[in-house]
Amino acid sequence: MSGTSLDGIDCVVMQLRRRSDGISWKLLTHVHKKFPQELSDTLRRNSDPATSRVDEINDLNQVLPYHYADTVKRAGSKAGKKIDLIGCHGQTMYHRPAVERKYAKRFGATLQIGDPSTLAVLTGIPVVGNFRSADIALGGEGAPLVPYADYLLFRSSRKSRLLINIGGIANFTYLSRNPNPSRIVAFDTGPGNMVIDSLMLKYFGKSYDKNGSTAYKGTVDESLFLKMVKHPFLQRKPPKSTGREEFGSRFLKKLEKSISENCSREDVIATVTEFTAWSIFYSYAQFISDKKDVDEVIVSGGGAKNKYIMEALREYFDPSAVILSDDAGLSIEAKEAACFAVLANETIDGRPGNLPSVTGASKRVSLGVISYPR
Repeated sequence: MSGTSLDGIDCVVMQLRRRSDGISWKLLTHVHKKFPQELSDTLRRNSDPATSRVDEINDLNQVLPYHYADTVKRAGSKAGKKIDLIGCHGQTMYHRPAVERKYAKRFGATLQIGDPSTLAVLTGIPVVGNFRSADIALGGEGAPLVPYADYLLFRSSRKSRLLINIGGIANFTYLSRNPNPSRIVAFDTGPGNMVIDSLMLKYFGKSYDKNGSTAYKGTVDESLFLKMVKHPFLQRKPPKSTGREEFGSRFLKKLEKSISENCSREDVIATVTEFTAWSIFYSYAQFISDKKDVDEVIVSGGGAKNKYIMEALREYFDPSAVILSDDAGLSIEAKEAACFAVLANETIDGRPGNLPSVTGASKRVSLGVISYPR
């Protein structure tokens, strides 16, 4: 998995077994490979239509599988296991799921690069990739896709759960007790680390706010915060998904024009960090009924390392327990990659992996394409 944070690759090795009531699973290992700075910068530049270049996207599509292959080989060696199947999400470059009329047809579109056929040849292992397109072809958002994996991995007969993932973008899955997969609610809530990371790099030359320490030094600027909460994405009813198209460079330019002279750089970081936590809770309160019926909130993704965000989430969701996914059996870095391992396993067995109640697709469908090494 390489996500909208554009910082690197998370790879897990899992054992999965089919059972009559779903799957049993065991996480064997997790490794992280940081992107070279030049690669990260080029991905970021080409995720913006104003600065993207087709020749660079062509190169990125081909070079990413080499980095994925290195990570797979390292993870397999660490686990001491022969890998049977790879699930690779690829790197999202642009996401426009809304159906529009163009070129005499009505369609939505999404682009994940990192050619799965190249990865299959480099590793000698079958690869499931390009997970989102089938759902979008059926009128869905193509995201989020992890909710079905969340259902298989974390459903409970005793506890209702909200599974929050804070990557570049934040999203969550709500699982009631004994959830019916046709009624699961999940969607993107807005920016996770994306805005924080961009401003940390610009203001302090750091790729992220370690432990939320910069946010703790500032004070939330009420005027700036109130302008952020008016973003139209927050009011849009699910199914919905988002990315750099909504909260990337154009959003940052507008945001910086709203910063007053009395607002320090630390205040700005505090404000956008508070907004990440608030927008997650607001989305939950706004669109999920009976909000008191959440026994456990499980947080994963890089944002779970931000102590400011975690403290804010605990205040917002009180009295519900807010825990890290580590305490539920999957480390915060491994959880999203693990979900795509599960989805790849569903695809190779010919089972659907999307949830129309989540994405808005017209029906369930097997996700992705399968590339063989020979």
